[in-house]
Amino acid sequence: MRYVCWLGCLWLLVFSAHAQEDRLAQVREKLNRLVATDSVYRSEIDLSVGSMPLGDLVRNIARVNRLSIGIHGDGGLMVNCNLNRVRVDDLLYYLCREYDLELDVIGNIVSLYPYRVPEPEPPLPTVTYLPDSDRMSYDLVDVPLQEVTKKLADASGLNVVLPRELYPKRVSGYVVNLPADEAIRALAESNGMESFRNEGGVWTFAVKAPDASSPGNVLRHRFSGDQLEVDSLGRISIRIDRGNVYDIIGNLCDRLGLNYCFISPVSGQASLYLKEVEFGTLLKVLFTGTPYSYYEEEGIYMFGATEGGGLASVRVVPMKYRTVGRLVEAIPPELKKGVQVQVFADLNSLILSGDQRQVARVEQFLKGVDKTVPLITIDILIVDATKNLINEAGLSLGVGSEPSATSGTLSPGIDMNLSASAINRLLNSFNGFGSVKLGRVTPNFYANLRFLEEAGTIELQSTPKLSTLNGHEAMLKSGETRYYKEVNENLIGTQNPIQSSSYVWKTVEANLIVKIVPFVSGNDEITLEIEIEQTEFTPTQSKQTEDAPPGTATRSFKSQIRVRNEEMVLLGGIDRNDRTKSASGLPYVARVPVLKWIFGKTKDNRSVRKLNVFIKPTVIY
Repeated sequence: MRYVCWLGCLWLLVFSAHAQEDRLAQVREKLNRLVATDSVYRSEIDLSVGSMPLGDLVRNIARVNRLSIGIHGDGGLMVNCNLNRVRVDDLLYYLCREYDLELDVIGNIVSLYPYRVPEPEPPLPTVTYLPDSDRMSYDLVDVPLQEVTKKLADASGLNVVLPRELYPKRVSGYVVNLPADEAIRALAESNGMESFRNEGGVWTFAVKAPDASSPGNVLRHRFSGDQLEVDSLGRISIRIDRGNVYDIIGNLCDRLGLNYCFISPVSGQASLYLKEVEFGTLLKVLFTGTPYSYYEEEGIYMFGATEGGGLASVRVVPMKYRTVGRLVEAIPPELKKGVQVQVFADLNSLILSGDQRQVARVEQFLKGVDKTVPLITIDILIVDATKNLINEAGLSLGVGSEPSATSGTLSPGIDMNLSASAINRLLNSFNGFGSVKLGRVTPNFYANLRFLEEAGTIELQSTPKLSTLNGHEAMLKSGETRYYKEVNENLIGTQNPIQSSSYVWKTVEANLIVKIVPFVSGNDEITLEIEIEQTEFTPTQSKQTEDAPPGTATRSFKSQIRVRNEEMVLLGGIDRNDRTKSASGLPYVARVPVLKWIFGKTKDNRSVRKLNVFIKPTVIY
């Protein structure tokens, strides 16, 4: 016997050594692949530490050498080492070997964690039956009951009925050469079930009612600390593969000290791998895709089926920053399925009713959009500048209907009208200076001498200020309205028609319209959608009738720009240039450069008009 024990221990040591070698070989292979993709892990470092926590050592190495290395669950291991010119990959291999660490590589990210010896796989379930003696043997370790019943039926030929709520249940048991009836009853009794056999020999497994004299439910499977852990803050870490939903809920509520009840049966299996999550978050994950839900009221958690289970939830969700007027339209249709949303304007709230999970999702969405909407104040400076330049020069001579008097100005421009007497005095003053004598003019003769230059600048400014919420349009409209008469002539009768006149007054508007839609982004920039249209009345033409509608001219532009908060931007100006040149005088003579000023008249009229718009947005939170 002692010899057998020594052989067993020796085999165990050899097996552990081989497992250790295989693990380290895999670590070295991972490090080789990592070095091939990222050469920084081939760099050499010097390391000398004494009694330093393993986690601090790894973090300092990663920070100094700019590496992506993480470690978790080091268990407070202390490191003492003195290494010179060692490569980073060799150092990681050394730590994995000396301190039993496992290593995973994702891209160029290295993750270190304690190595856990893999648990041995449970033995395969076996069921044997001897028909001659009607005896049965089985060896079961945490096997689904549905699979066990199939093996029992196949091996013994007995019919076994299993209700649906017991499909996911897992059972264990071990018997050798028991009568078949006793073996089946022992399997049911040891796993918290009841078994019945009817007159036709059909066996039925059923859930055993809990004993009121004993605390707890004997049917519930207790999970180990490695599978289910609750820390001092109530956060849950769970690692369960194909666990019964009923057992998971019972274990969680017991460990958290919560009051709970099952309104209707809850069954099914779930695999959960979560770390440090809240109880509500775990329940949302657990019930996703299932017909079950939960509801919490006054500290009591109630679980059951969604349909007909009485688990409808009603919540009042108040809004802090947004109005509920059009908020219902913003909820996606997929979230509103199975949830009734009602507006309660008195408290600026929404009333949600429906399945607990769907109500919670809608409430989470509403909290996500219940943010402060920025208010944007927009300063607008509209500058409409007009610049005119008129040059007019020439001499006009003629005979009027009556004698004219001398009049006019010499400054700032020459505009003189000379009478006949003034012209005769001027002619007499020239007599005697040459061989040609100029005669006198008639009393009705006149001379108009004009040499003028006019320049003018007109600048009109308007500074409106608009305010609007983010994403909403702000509009400014300013202008004037003119009226014109529209006359209608009608003939009444056929034999002796009578003409009838009627008129109506109609309007024509000339407005300045500014439309701006702001959008505030997260980097303190504002996108502005701008549309500006300016309409003004044109001068009335001389040939235009009195009742004709006034003419208008329109200037507009549409743009989309982005500016920073409190920055001013100049939108491209709209320019209009007009120039009119005219000349009159004696044929051919008026074309001579000097004589055209005596025997001709010229006029040059230039007009430049420019519309500039400056915009400065300011965000107010």
